[in-house]
Amino acid sequence: MGRLRTLVYILDDGQEITTRQLADELGVTESAARNRLTRHSDPKKVFEPHNPAKGGKRPSKKRKQLADQKKSENDYEKELWALINKNI
Repeated sequence: MGRLRTLVYILDDGQEITTRQLADELGVTESAARNRLTRHSDPKKVFEPHNPAKGGKRPSKKRKQLADQKKSENDYEKELWALINKNI
């Protein structure tokens, strides 16, 4: 089998992001994230929250909860690393 390739999109501010990272951050499907990244390279447009007036399905609550949980875990890790680096 061939190797899977993950596309990395470069935004106008130089930030590199994949569709999966964007989907997790916004709580939308990977398809919606891919569409945003192919249409726009402006970070304001790409990271804009879901607008029901523009159509599409609303993000599921479970996906949003998972994204919030990941974010809180990352915040906790950042606090721990800051504490560790402070004490070194």
